[in-house]
Amino acid sequence: MNLFEQVALAIQAMLRTLRLFPKPVLWVPWLVLGSVQLAIVALLWGFAHPAVSWFMAPLLTRVAGAEVLRYPNLMSAMPDLFSRVDLAIGTLLGSVMIGAATVMFAEQFRGGRPRAGVALREALRRGGSLILAQLPFNVAVVGLSTLLDGWLLRRGGGGLTGRLLEFGLIAGPVVIQSLFLYVAALVMIERRSALSALAALPRTWARGFWAGLALGFTPLVLLLPLHALSDRAALLVNRGDPELVGWLVTLEVVASLGVWFLLAGSATLVYLGAMANPDDGWAP
Repeated sequence: MNLFEQVALAIQAMLRTLRLFPKPVLWVPWLVLGSVQLAIVALLWGFAHPAVSWFMAPLLTRVAGAEVLRYPNLMSAMPDLFSRVDLAIGTLLGSVMIGAATVMFAEQFRGGRPRAGVALREALRRGGSLILAQLPFNVAVVGLSTLLDGWLLRRGGGGLTGRLLEFGLIAGPVVIQSLFLYVAALVMIERRSALSALAALPRTWARGFWAGLALGFTPLVLLLPLHALSDRAALLVNRGDPELVGWLVTLEVVASLGVWFLLAGSATLVYLGAMANPDDGWAP
C-alpha cells in the first residue's frame, strides 16, 4: 500500500471508530484507566485533606520539596507531578487496557459482540507480554523527550534550532508511536509473545506506517491546546486562578481517554484490514 492508500485507510478507520463512541461497552477499558488517573489527580489536588495528608504530605515533600506543600505551589507543580505518575500508569495499566480495547474493537469490527469481562481477563493474562512489548516505545519516547528538552533548555527557545527542537518534541513521539502502533494487535490477535511481536513489527511498517503516522498526528491536534495551557500552570496561578490548573489536568485526562479510544479503535481496524493473516479470522 502506498502513502495515499494508507492515509485514506486511516481516515476511514477514524470515521468508523468515531461512530462507535456512543457504544458504552467499548469504553470499559478506558474507564478503568481513567478512574486510576482521576484518583491520582484527586490525591494531588486534595493532599491536605486529613484522610490522605498523612501519606501525601511526606510523599510530596520527598518528590518535590517542602515548598510544594504551601498553597498554591502544589497547583503550579500539579501538571508535572501528575505526568510523572501517569507515565508509570500508562506503561503498566495503560498497556494492559490497550490490549483489552484491541480485543474488543476487533470483535466489534468483525461483526461480533464485544464482552468487556472476557477482554479484560484475556489482557490481564497476557499483561506481561503487553507491557514488555510496549516498553521500548515508552522508553524511547521518554528518552527522546528528555534529550530534546535538555537541548532546548541549553540552547533556548529562539531561532531556527529552537523551533526545530520544539517541533521534534511534538513530532518525535508520534513517529515512534507509528513504529509500535500495531504491537498490541500482534500480542492479542496473533497471540504472540513480547519478543515475537517486536520481531514482527517490521512486517507492519510496509502496509501501516503512514497510516499510523496519520492516526498519530490527527488526535494530537486535539490535545495540543490543553498541553499548552497545562505548561502555563504557573502563569494561571500567578493570575489568581490556581484551581483552574486542577480542572485543566482533569480535562486533559478525559480528553486523552477519548483520543486513546479513537487511536486504539482506528489502529485495530487498520491492522485487520491491511496486515492481519487470514488464519486470524479476518479477510480484508
